[in-house]
Amino acid sequence: MKLFISFLIIGCLFSCKEDTGSVQQTDENNTASLITKKTIQKLNYLEFGLDAKVEKITKKWGKYTELEGVILNLKQADLSYFKDNHEIIEALITDLKQTIPKKLDSPSIVSRLIALETKIYKLESAINLSNTTTKTLMSSIKEVLVSFSNLNLQMNKKIERESQKIKKP
Repeated sequence: MKLFISFLIIGCLFSCKEDTGSVQQTDENNTASLITKKTIQKLNYLEFGLDAKVEKITKKWGKYTELEGVILNLKQADLSYFKDNHEIIEALITDLKQTIPKKLDSPSIVSRLIALETKIYKLESAINLSNTTTKTLMSSIKEVLVSFSNLNLQMNKKIERESQKIKKP
């Protein structure tokens, strides 16, 4: 009788461990699947595009073009770029800061790049955590999009200021 009860208890313990694992996997999948293109489009923020003059400059800036692609994928709710991809993200940000065109190289733009870098790392860590909530993930996505928009605005302002020819008396 003792042998039967001990087998029953051991069987229950092993079956309990398997169930908790499947519940955790379901939660992770639900968090990622709740974020869709429509939920990202509902985020409320000001989005600044590039001016025509700035677009000409950034066409030759390959890493900025790559960053634009990452942001477009993020807007489409494709978070795969940020999953277990730390080395590639780090290389993109480093190359982005090192290859700034001379016309755009200013402390204000570098500071916007650093802010964007911080938000990207925050989003990456939120995506790679197993217990991230949808609210936290959406907040991090919004911060990255706002930061990218602010970078675009700062580049527009820089080129606009340079194109103004103000004569001093």
